[in-house]
Amino acid sequence: MPGRINNSKMNLLIGMFILILAAGEGEIIPSMEESVLTNFVASLVKTKQAIVFSCLFKDFKEISLALMRLNQFVSVVNLNQSYSLTSILTRENYARTSVLVNARCSGSSELLFEASENRYFNKTYQWFLWGVDIEVQSLFPLNLNYVGPNAQITYVNETTDGYTYWDIHSKGRHLKSHLEINLIATLINDTLNIACDIFHLQSIDFRGQFNGLTLRGASVIDKEDIISNEQIESILSRPTKDAGVAAFIKYHYELLGLLRERFNFTVNFRNSRGWAGRLGNTTFRLGLLGIVMRNEADIAASGAFNRINRFAEFDTIHQSWKFETAFLYRYTSDLDTHGKSGNFLSPFSDRVWLFCLLTLGAFSIIWVLFEIIDCKILRRRVNSQKLEHLNQKSPVICIKTTCIERILQTFGACCQQGLDPNPVDLSVRFLVMTLFLFSLVMYNYYTSSVVGGLLSSSDQGPSTVDEITASPLKISFEDIGYYKVLFRESQNRSITKLIEKKLSSSRSLNELPIFSHIEDAVPYLKAGGFAFHCEVVDAYPVISEYFDANEICDLREVSGLMEVEILNWILHKNSQYTEIFKTAMCNAQEKGFVERILRRRQIKKPACQSLYTVYPVSLSGVLPGFVILICGFGASLLLLCLEKVYAHFGLQKLCGF
Repeated sequence: MPGRINNSKMNLLIGMFILILAAGEGEIIPSMEESVLTNFVASLVKTKQAIVFSCLFKDFKEISLALMRLNQFVSVVNLNQSYSLTSILTRENYARTSVLVNARCSGSSELLFEASENRYFNKTYQWFLWGVDIEVQSLFPLNLNYVGPNAQITYVNETTDGYTYWDIHSKGRHLKSHLEINLIATLINDTLNIACDIFHLQSIDFRGQFNGLTLRGASVIDKEDIISNEQIESILSRPTKDAGVAAFIKYHYELLGLLRERFNFTVNFRNSRGWAGRLGNTTFRLGLLGIVMRNEADIAASGAFNRINRFAEFDTIHQSWKFETAFLYRYTSDLDTHGKSGNFLSPFSDRVWLFCLLTLGAFSIIWVLFEIIDCKILRRRVNSQKLEHLNQKSPVICIKTTCIERILQTFGACCQQGLDPNPVDLSVRFLVMTLFLFSLVMYNYYTSSVVGGLLSSSDQGPSTVDEITASPLKISFEDIGYYKVLFRESQNRSITKLIEKKLSSSRSLNELPIFSHIEDAVPYLKAGGFAFHCEVVDAYPVISEYFDANEICDLREVSGLMEVEILNWILHKNSQYTEIFKTAMCNAQEKGFVERILRRRQIKKPACQSLYTVYPVSLSGVLPGFVILICGFGASLLLLCLEKVYAHFGLQKLCGF
C-alpha cells in the first residue's frame, strides 16, 4: 500500500511538471508563503488529500512539494485550462479533503460558482481560499447561494505582521442571510496562534443559532382556500384532528417545532393539495414533492413514502412515523365470510360427514345380517330338540325388529341415547359396543372443534381486501388526497375489483358518500354494516368516545390496501441544512423528545374490556338443520303413504314394515 501511494505521488509530480511546461508563462500574481497552506492542512484541518486550484506555476511546484513532504495525496488543477469539477471532486476522494484555491486567479469566481451549484460546500471538503487584499464579500456574492451552515470555508488574508485565518459560513445566502466571519488563527513569524478550534467553529453547537431567520416551508392540507401562512400554522398547530390533514402531517409539524426551538428560526409555509403527481406525461413533479425537489422549500412539515426513484432526488433527515391504514368495521353475525358461524355441520368437512353416513349405513346392514344369521342358527337348534321341550319357554329367543327400527336404534346409539331393547347375541353386543365407542370419539372431535371456534371468535368477519369486496359492507374512505391518487394510478387487481363492485354505483342521500370524514363515519361504524378506510390513529380517539365496551370488542381492522411503512422526512437533495438538521434530530431522538411526541400522536387501539361477547347465530348457520328437519318430514310422509298403500293392497308381509 505505501508503495502504491508513492507511485501515485510520483505520477502526480510528473503530471504537474507537464502542466508547467505546456502552459508556458502564466499570470504574474503575488503568492503567499507556503507555510500558510501547510499549517492549514497539517495543523488546523488535518486532512489526508489536497487538491490545489491555481494559475501560478510556482504554486504547483512549491505547494505540491511542501504538501507531499507532509504525506499528503496531492492533485493540481490549472484554472487557466479547461477542467471538469465533477470529475475532480468525486466519491473516490478521501472522506476529508482540502481544496486549496488561489482567489487571485481570474478563474476562481467561476470555480466557486460551479462549486455552489453542485453543492460542494459541505462536510466532505475543507475549502481554503488565499489571496492578497481581496474582500470576502466580493468572493461570495448573493448569487453564490449555496454557502450555508454546513459550509467549511476558510479564508486567509495578509496583515501587517503576518496572516489571519477566517471561518466563513452563512445561514442561507438564498434567504439574503449575511456572511458570518469568525477568527480561527493567526500566523506570525511562522508561528501558528489558534484563537478558536476550527472544528468548533464548524460544529452544530456554534452554528446552531439562526437569529430568527425565516426559512421556506411547505405542507399539505387538502382543503380549499388555504393560502396564507397564518391559516396553515393555525390548522397544523391544533392538537385535534382536522379534515383534509393527515396524522403524519401534524406529527412532522411538531418535529419541525423541535428544530425551530433548537435553531431559533421561523417558517413561512406554502400549501399544496397533494403529495405527488406528474404534469401530464412529463417529468415535472407536482405537489409537495415537486416543491421540495425544485428547491422551492427549505423544509417540509410532512413525511414521504419510501420509493426507490426518490433517493436520487431527496435527502432524508429522520424516520419515525409508522404509516398504517386499514378498513375499520364492526363485526355483525351477517358478516361470516366463510359461511361457518353457528353452522353445526362446519366442525367436520363434507367428506367426513359423507364417510360417517356411509359407515353408519354399513353398520345397520351388518347388524341386520347378524340378527338374520343368529335367527337361522336358533331355528336349527330348536328343531333338533325333543318335542316335549318345544312347548317350554326357551331362554334364547329371536328378537324380531324391522329395518326402520334398526336404523333408528343405530341413530340413537350414535347420538349416545342408549339402546332398548338390549341385544342378546354376543356378536351383536360387541358390534353395538363398537358403535358406542365410535360415537364417543367423533363426539370429542366435534365438541373440540366447536369450542376452538368459539375461542377464536376474534377472527370472525372479513380479513382481507378481497373479502371486504365480497362482503355486504358499504365502504367509504377518508377525504384526503392520497386515496384519489391511489384509485387513479394503481393497477392492483384487488383495488380495481374494489372500485368496480363497491365504488361505481350511485349512493342515496341518506348514505355516506365515498369520500367522507371520520367524525361523520363513526356513527355508521357503530350501527354496523359499514367499513371506513383511514389512518387508524386518527380514528381511535373518535371510536373510543362513541363505542361502548362490547362494541369496541366487535371492532375489526383489515389492512392491505396501502402498504405499512416508515415515512421519510425529506429535504432537497444535497440541501445545505441536511447535516445540521439530521444531527439535531438524532440528538432529539436520543433524549426522548421524539418518543414523547410519538406517544401523544400515535394513539393505541382501544382495549376490549368485555369478558366475552355472544354473537347471534345467523340464518345461514342454522339452515342445514332446517333442511334436515324438512327432509325428515318429507321422508316420514313418504313412508306413511307407502304403509297405507301396502295395507290397502294387503302387501304388509312383503317388506316386514
